[in-house]
Amino acid sequence: MSWLGDAALAVLVGAAASVACGRFAIPALARAQGLAPRRYDDCPPLAEYQEAKRRTPTMGGLFVLGAAALAAAGGGGLRHRDGWLVLGAMLALAAVGLYDDCLKFRGKNAVGLRSMPKLAVALAIGAILGVIIMTESGSYSTLELPWLQRTIELGWGWVPFAMVVVAGCAHAVNLTDGMDGLAAGCVAIALSAIGLWAVQQGDPRSRVLVVWCASLAGACLGFLWFNSFPASVFLGDVGALGLGAALAAVSLLIHAALWLPVIGGVFVAEAVSVMLQVASYKWRGKRRVFRVAPLHHHFHLGGINEPKLIVRFWIVGVVLAMVGLTTVLQ
Repeated sequence: MSWLGDAALAVLVGAAASVACGRFAIPALARAQGLAPRRYDDCPPLAEYQEAKRRTPTMGGLFVLGAAALAAAGGGGLRHRDGWLVLGAMLALAAVGLYDDCLKFRGKNAVGLRSMPKLAVALAIGAILGVIIMTESGSYSTLELPWLQRTIELGWGWVPFAMVVVAGCAHAVNLTDGMDGLAAGCVAIALSAIGLWAVQQGDPRSRVLVVWCASLAGACLGFLWFNSFPASVFLGDVGALGLGAALAAVSLLIHAALWLPVIGGVFVAEAVSVMLQVASYKWRGKRRVFRVAPLHHHFHLGGINEPKLIVRFWIVGVVLAMVGLTTVLQ
């Protein structure tokens, strides 16, 4: 079977497995969790928005990642060391997210992990991944420069670079997971673009990564069966962090990490909006840049209804993915 045939089959298997698992997992998650904890008590418009969704179960990422892993394993995604690295990064960040999700359901006013410990663990996972990649093959520390048709060699700068990519991507996807179907749809788009990038490299190692991209994208599509507006389940930190880590790992392994801010521009915009908002509030006398951050809530409070806003973000994601793929088509 051709590479694209393998990818298409992995998408179908991932989507089918996600839908099948979701039918059993969602009722169990709903029974186990009850009401979700409040997160926006300091922002009345968002508090009202979340109140309407508090009975929707979270941690749906458990069956999304499980379905993707099964599809990837069945499609040969573990035949090469790189496939195991993607799996390891995904599961490691997913475990952090799962612990965070569980902490939030300890009681009425329970909170999850603080941001700094979560970031520190993500950076550590990125460092481990970077060291493994670099020690196995020095060529992995080579990066393609966007649109310049040139590469740069990072040397030992590769490890801190990998730390930033993994932690940044995982947290950016997590911040995007704030509306029904938003994160899952944008991740599926970005993974599809990265998978097409891997196809053009044409070696056995890349074929494994194509299977992973297709399996993860398919699982996200299956998840949208339940997560599209109005959502029956949310990804939770376990899903958002795990998917973000997998996206980062694949981009590092195919030398496309510098293209990730383009292909995953929606995630970058969401993360930057939060950083700007926090910095402005802290250093400009509690003045805000946006109505509220992340960015999708800024537009939502500006009067754009949720379904339309989600589709518009998907459209932007597709356009950015096509821009990122222009170098592949040259």
